[in-house]
Amino acid sequence: MTSNRSYLNLPTHCRCSQRGAVLAFSLLILVVMTIIGIASMSSTTLQERMANNNNQRQIAFQAAEAALRAGEAFLVTNITNISNLATNFNATTSVAGLYSERAPVVGAATYPLPASANIFDDSGWLTVGNAIEVTTFTTVFQRPRFIIEYMGRAGAPPKDYSGKKQDPRQYAFRITAIGWGEGTTPTVRYLLQSSFRLPMPPL
Repeated sequence: MTSNRSYLNLPTHCRCSQRGAVLAFSLLILVVMTIIGIASMSSTTLQERMANNNNQRQIAFQAAEAALRAGEAFLVTNITNISNLATNFNATTSVAGLYSERAPVVGAATYPLPASANIFDDSGWLTVGNAIEVTTFTTVFQRPRFIIEYMGRAGAPPKDYSGKKQDPRQYAFRITAIGWGEGTTPTVRYLLQSSFRLPMPPL
């Protein structure tokens, strides 16, 4: 008995020629994706820090603004005449946080800002007696503070010194306020200054 068989000549590949190209390419893709993932996480972390810093800055600004308004309110409420001015801004009787670059009345001693009350140093603000604390601002642990300096009369002096005319110049003050961000040891602070003028009747 005979049988007719046909054979197909199929191409053969030697396994020894396969060098793991797919594996190497997959590893390369994995490395690239890992780098992209790490970069995305770093970017997200940076954005969170920036958002937090901006939030802390806004809180510090609001605190400083509240202190500035408190200083202006203090002047309007407490400094209504020359006698009040001399009592609060005289070196011999000056109230804590109130200073004078000019004598409030003739013969009174000035009380300039001391070195211990450096407005650019937190310790100067936190030293008892250097500044006035705004106790009504309770949204932060370290409450804002302000100082007031009497700067003298505003404007050009009158030409007539005979006493026939009242000196129309107002009394000028400089208010400096500081506010901090949240936390028991805040790292964000904001300084604000304003000029304030008051008309006052003579003694």
